[in-house]
Formats: sequence, C-alpha cells, structure tokens
Amino acid sequence: GFNDDLQNLEALKEAALKLAEDLKKVSLSIGAKTSTKGKIFGSVNTIQIAEALTEKGFLVERKNISIKEDLIKEIGSYSATVKLHREVLVDIPFEIVSE
Repeated sequence: GFNDDLQNLEALKEAALKLAEDLKKVSLSIGAKTSTKGKIFGSVNTIQIAEALTEKGFLVERKNISIKEDLIKEIGSYSATVKLHREVLVDIPFEIVSE
C-alpha cells in the first residue's frame, strides 16, 4: 500500500545518502592518451567516469553522471556530478593523467 511505497522511497533515499558518503571519499584518476603538450586525443566522457567508479566498486549508470565541462581536452583536475537519487547528488573530483 501507500505506506509501504513511502517506506521504500525512504529506504532508497537512505541507501543513496549512504552511497553518497562513500563516494565523497573517492577520487578518480583517469588515464588518457595525450600529445606531448598534454592535449587529449579524443575526449574524456561519462563512460570513462562510470568505468573508473565500477573499478572502485561503485555501480553508477553513466546516464546519472554529468561533467560540467562539455569536452575535456587536456590533462588536469575536473569534477563530475553523480546523481544517486533525485534529491541526492555528489560531486566527485577526478584527475585526467597522461598514460
């Protein structure tokens, strides 16, 4: 019934908040192929972020990840936002390194 649904919603939000706490401790390092000047060949996008998170044990769908910069074209530090729940968003710093 309605109350069960409400409890489930609360549980989902609780789970999202718990996950958010864990994610706040994560910092990602993503390797990219670069030129000698540090320009990235191609670009880094949410697929790489999702993969990097999966490697750390966090299964986040790439559609729930957004990067402020439309196109990341050089190595450096950036930030991605992960939406775990409609009310729970986490910013995750990540660094692009030359591999």
